[in-house]
Amino acid sequence: MNIVGSVAGVLTVAAFVPQTYKAVKTKKTRDLALATYATLIVTGTLWTIYGVQTKSPAVYITNVIIALLALIICVMKIIEG
Repeated sequence: MNIVGSVAGVLTVAAFVPQTYKAVKTKKTRDLALATYATLIVTGTLWTIYGVQTKSPAVYITNVIIALLALIICVMKIIEG
């Protein structure tokens, strides 16, 4: 695994974890834009496919996690209304 890609992936995921944690903990997503997180699900999915096709674990592992974190926020946002 490429060290630069791995570090970038860890930092990218680390940037999303606090927001997801706060949303889950407070159960409040009113100030978050649904379109942003929906877009992150789509792009995360597409990058995952690309990462698998190019056999790049740093790309697909990072983006699976990003898509899942974004999905959590989207589901919460939709439930909150």
